[in-house]
Amino acid sequence: MKRSGSRSEATAMALVEAALQIIRESGVKSVTHRKVCSYAGVALGSSTYHYENLDNLILDAFGHYVDTVSVKYEAHFEGATSDEDLIEGALTLVNAMTTDMGNAILEWELFAEAGRQDAYRELGHKWSRRARAAIERYVSPKTAHMMEAVWDGSTVQRVLNGNQMSDDMIRELLRAALELDPSRGYPRQEEAAKPVTAKPVKKTAKKAAAKRATTTRRRSKAS
Repeated sequence: MKRSGSRSEATAMALVEAALQIIRESGVKSVTHRKVCSYAGVALGSSTYHYENLDNLILDAFGHYVDTVSVKYEAHFEGATSDEDLIEGALTLVNAMTTDMGNAILEWELFAEAGRQDAYRELGHKWSRRARAAIERYVSPKTAHMMEAVWDGSTVQRVLNGNQMSDDMIRELLRAALELDPSRGYPRQEEAAKPVTAKPVKKTAKKAAAKRATTTRRRSKAS
């Protein structure tokens, strides 16, 4: 992206969203400057003003998609306190990707380009690393990889075979991966399990209490 400024950035974002819509409908090869400008509702030539070439525009569009989806991934696993939370979070991802077929198409189009060009491959690696990082706070890197393989594979099966790959089957696979990891843990759950200990009384407070008691005894004797 070449230009900056609020209006210019809004136009660039409209171009990015338009490119993603075209890719959803008919694939990467259908993206042209003219078509992107038409979908974005901006003047012809706006795309070449913001982007030197279509490759930069398409890569930027996929980058925007990856960032948007990654935020959702992280939200699904935030604050997990049990295996079941991770399982349901992963299942939600599978259902989200397959309920809106456009999501699955964008993912596969990105992977197809990753097989051809290093820039897209690095973007795919970035997405994968960020997805695993969202659950590595609870499980080992190996288990995170296994869980990612389950939800990616389940997405493919859902698209190809529909609900033959049931929610319960996906839960079973995810649970099997988790149960192989004895090191897994949930910080909030562990924090809640810690015994609550009374804070020690500060020495100054003890001295003040002793002084008050002494004063009270002296007054009693005097009376």
